[in-house]
Amino acid sequence: MPQTGSLIVRVFTSQAQLPVSGATVIISSRAENNLHKVYSIQTTDSSGTTKPFQLEAPDLSLSETPNGAAPFSDYSLVVEHPEYYLATFEKLQVFPGVETVQDVPLVPLPQPAGEDINAAPVVVTPQPL
Repeated sequence: MPQTGSLIVRVFTSQAQLPVSGATVIISSRAENNLHKVYSIQTTDSSGTTKPFQLEAPDLSLSETPNGAAPFSDYSLVVEHPEYYLATFEKLQVFPGVETVQDVPLVPLPQPAGEDINAAPVVVTPQPL
């Protein structure tokens, strides 16, 4: 009998791991006909995370015999935001009874050509000597 595990996605940018709010997170798996079966579509909150989502995982006892089933289920993850490159993950493992947190670093898109990317110069006032 299948059990469940949960998945939380944490989306951030830069090495400082600044949270990205408003990112769309799609959790799916490959069906037998090789099409994706979508389980959840969520949007990240102000801390860059999704709510936990329960996903099916195999019973652990099935993995206790030689050549038995894997003790996890595979899922796919797509994260998109209009200001960042698309991030995709395949074969994301969800174990029964375990809350998995998947970190997703997003890379910012370059600014469109033609936009003024130069900030106004900062004028440093002379210091009295």
